[in-house]
Amino acid sequence: MIVIFNCLLMQICTFYQKGICSYGSRCRYEHVKPSRPESTASSSLTVPRQPLGSNSVSLALPARNVSNGVTTVPGVPPELSSRPFIAPTAPEWNLESAQHDFLEDGEVIEPRNVKPADRSICSFAAAGSCPRGDKCPHIHGDLCAYCGKHCLHPFRPEERDEHLKACEKKQKNLDLLKYSQEIECSVCLDRVLSKPTAAERKFGLLSECDHPFCISCIRNWRSSSPTSGMDVNTSLRACPICRKLSYFVIPSVIWYSSKEEKQEIVDTYKAKLR
Repeated sequence: MIVIFNCLLMQICTFYQKGICSYGSRCRYEHVKPSRPESTASSSLTVPRQPLGSNSVSLALPARNVSNGVTTVPGVPPELSSRPFIAPTAPEWNLESAQHDFLEDGEVIEPRNVKPADRSICSFAAAGSCPRGDKCPHIHGDLCAYCGKHCLHPFRPEERDEHLKACEKKQKNLDLLKYSQEIECSVCLDRVLSKPTAAERKFGLLSECDHPFCISCIRNWRSSSPTSGMDVNTSLRACPICRKLSYFVIPSVIWYSSKEEKQEIVDTYKAKLR
């Protein structure tokens, strides 16, 4: 009997009982869960329970003493524990004294006593139409002649002038861009802004003449080697059309329509080089 018992023990996988058998179902030993004594397991898992009743409540709440009709709590001053509770007759806040107005759906709008200059522009009215109409608490701005939006604040002159200047500059650049799309290079006779690559879609402005060139053509002209016996200034730095001498070329994505616009382009380019 002892030999049979030992043989059975040898067939049980001890690694499985420890939870670390790496063979799993391919293990050649028996996977038997370890047995535990019921008395030990039950004694370790049982927790003493206490009946719920009046005694359990007394453990959580401090005892109260009643003397002369006044209830006192230990650890609390008598003047606090014996003070009766009086419910407030009116709330601390008052809707009538509030500084805000309310719409029918309960949405808070801007106060009435705010100055017109402090009220913001209605974004719906600036975009096109405001669903509230005349009942809108925000300012409906004036129409901007450049961008076509009602975004000019009637009570903020500085902000109004700043917006007009910004819109005027944008509109001016758009007009120049439309005008520049029709300008052709005097060398290759192609429209500069219709070139295949973005690097070629630039004008090469000469400082002393007003003939249009694309940046690639004028740079190729000025980088070519002069013939023998010819001056560099008269052959390369001069305009290919009028032969006026220009010492530098200004790249630009737009073409100017006046001398002031050309000077502004030149000044902007020189400022970037500093």
